[in-house]
Amino acid sequence: MKFMLVVLITMGNPVIGEEQKKFELRIPQEKKETCEKSARTFKFSLPVISMDTRCKPQKDNEEPTSQST
Repeated sequence: MKFMLVVLITMGNPVIGEEQKKFELRIPQEKKETCEKSARTFKFSLPVISMDTRCKPQKDNEEPTSQST
């Protein structure tokens, strides 16, 4: 089964009056182990940028995407 690495990036901080902007990236991965290793690579947090990652089974014909949410 193939997996999709989902990276959610949040920019901005409402505490200091900035509007939050969210971006979602979906990156295909061949194996769950590879996906989980890649997910750990993306995890970090800064005062105005945070990232959250997860691995999901890839749906049939699901393509890599980048979108603003």
